[in-house]
Amino acid sequence: MGIATAVGIAVASALAMGPGTAAADEVAADGVVTGVSCSTTDGHSTCRYDSGFGGEQEYVLVVPGGVQTVTVTALGGTGGGMQGGRGGLVVTEIPVTPGQELYIVVDSGRGGGLASGGGFSSIATQSIKNDRQAALLSRVVVAPGGGAGGLAGAGGDAGTSAPGPGGGQAGTQVAGGVAGIGGTDGTLGAGGSGGPLGTGGGGGYFGGGGGNAGGGGGSFLVPAGGATDLAPRGAGASVQIDMDSGLAVSGSSDGNGSAGSSGSGSAGSSGGSGSAGSSGGNGSIGGPAS
Repeated sequence: MGIATAVGIAVASALAMGPGTAAADEVAADGVVTGVSCSTTDGHSTCRYDSGFGGEQEYVLVVPGGVQTVTVTALGGTGGGMQGGRGGLVVTEIPVTPGQELYIVVDSGRGGGLASGGGFSSIATQSIKNDRQAALLSRVVVAPGGGAGGLAGAGGDAGTSAPGPGGGQAGTQVAGGVAGIGGTDGTLGAGGSGGPLGTGGGGGYFGGGGGNAGGGGGSFLVPAGGATDLAPRGAGASVQIDMDSGLAVSGSSDGNGSAGSSGSGSAGSSGGSGSAGSSGGNGSIGGPAS
């Protein structure tokens, strides 16, 4: 499956499933749970995660029985400001084992200044709620954000430094991007600040540096065999996970509900949980279709 096809599926799934069909950490005033939506049709499950009401959100997916591989489509967010850089796109397969917990983090962007860098999306094997440093180092997929840009200069796209003098450099595989004039360096997982008059770097495996003339893009982390590209301009950070199983995948936040069988499982309400529940939920997977 090509990258363009995968992106099309991701967008179509988001439109088809709509908000609130499964769990998240955030609950709107009307009680609708937001941030993740899941569906199962003929044994194929798709879950899509975004940042809900903003900020950094973490979700946990318990791999259903019979699933050995999942397909991941991860997008990083566009940098803020008038000339924000484009986020990154990763399409890859990762090996998994039934019962394994995957921690999905979706960040809406950070890196201070006049505009924030784009947020990253990632999949890890440890939770940021237990040990943030260890969790960031346990990531197996990262789609980085683009650097923020403004009147003084454009932000760098994912994996790319800001093009103008005084802008921040891109994050690398071993360190955050070096800051431009007036900014701070990127760090593990976070873009640097642009300072009072500058713009922030994009988040990523390592974040881009901030600077007065645009922030640098964050760096990718891609397993062997994965493909990368740039996300559509204006995209927010998100993750889509596809898997083939005879089990339905759904859930809700903070509780102990179980998902229904394939073809009939529905999302639990806030207070229940399932395999797609937020971090802190303890849901189980429903049985196979009869």
